[in-house]
Amino acid sequence: MNTTSTALTVGKEIVSYCTRCKMDLGHTIMSMIGGMPSRVICRTCKSEHNFKAKKGVKEPGAITESASKAAKSPRAPKAEKVIPVELEWMKQINASPRPVRPYAANESFKIGDRVNHPTFGEGVVQKLIHPNKMEIIFRMDIKVLIHAAPKK
Repeated sequence: MNTTSTALTVGKEIVSYCTRCKMDLGHTIMSMIGGMPSRVICRTCKSEHNFKAKKGVKEPGAITESASKAAKSPRAPKAEKVIPVELEWMKQINASPRPVRPYAANESFKIGDRVNHPTFGEGVVQKLIHPNKMEIIFRMDIKVLIHAAPKK
């Protein structure tokens, strides 16, 4: 039985929206409040800011009109869904039907390509950053690596 813990603690990696980079990137949790990340530091630009959930996930503490009406009930509000990097990586690996290709800086890659890096292991290309960079999610981190510009 696999007993791998995915509990969030200070120092763990999560996917969060970076207010400087304007993208969902890998962050390190700097502080927590009530079991939820409150401050994070971007692994790409090194800026420290309040935790922002990935796009499409509710912000922590956001109260909608229906939730404010339900606040009278003794039930606690639902906590925000935070996705650790490893869980997001597993989801991406399982969703990509493409064969694994060895990483080489002189090769061109597309979104969804599976890459085997000699240091970071297996990953999936998440974003292409113009002109010759790509964001790859690996098991423990998200990295920005170079690649050959796509052929026209």
